[in-house]
Amino acid sequence: MEQQASKHEKVKQHLQKEIIGGYYEGGDKLPSEKRLCDYFNVSRVTIRHALQNLENDGLIYRKQGVGAFVSNQTYKSNLVKLTDFSEDMRQAGLESSSRLVSLTKVDPIKEVNEILDIRPDMKLIRVDRVRLGSGKAVAFDITWLPPGYGQLLFDEDLTTQTIYNVIEEKYEIPILAGSYRFTAIKADTYIAGQLNLEPGDALFEIDRCSRTTGNKKVYFQRRYYNPALVNYVMELSRNEDSKEVSSKEGLPLKEFSPQFVK
Repeated sequence: MEQQASKHEKVKQHLQKEIIGGYYEGGDKLPSEKRLCDYFNVSRVTIRHALQNLENDGLIYRKQGVGAFVSNQTYKSNLVKLTDFSEDMRQAGLESSSRLVSLTKVDPIKEVNEILDIRPDMKLIRVDRVRLGSGKAVAFDITWLPPGYGQLLFDEDLTTQTIYNVIEEKYEIPILAGSYRFTAIKADTYIAGQLNLEPGDALFEIDRCSRTTGNKKVYFQRRYYNPALVNYVMELSRNEDSKEVSSKEGLPLKEFSPQFVK
């Protein structure tokens, strides 16, 4: 069983790389199961298992008696738990990277200092980055940190590393929780330029404040997603222990996930 699983996973990874890399366009038909069997030198069961996994990931769709086709559907990654951009991209089957626009010390901002629970006269470290999914500008981030945490970033390569990873992995400061706020705005000239959009175009904004031990605020971030490239899907489930759910309890959140368009 382990050998079989290894084979279908290798087939899936090979096809996934070709699809994400642009070898196939949306709507293109994949080779037939027989041709794939011959190419990979594996059984039809292995090919069908690999195709099923690709379909589950939203990369392909199948038509009965016709074959498998490359999907224009979105790529999905789980955001029920606290994740960072690289994790979202990896789960979506995209390669994450960033373009650092600026990393600098800035004057206090009343609203941000209050959110971070720091003195109103304390300066901030601000990081501006374009977030890329397989080379495509998916989002633009503006992140503010108290100087104690922000100074840790100046010697880091923020084009390949996330703030989340630097703080957690290198400096062993655990990010334990985060609060989110979701809204829609119109792009100003600065943000529009970073995302190759027009001023006034719609953006999906996510404000996030991440916390560590003792409920200390580590950073406050505003992420601006291009809504043509991402949307969010929410799935709720009923309480399995009861056929009825009271209005006070509501429906528990089963999944809340960003979906990224190729």
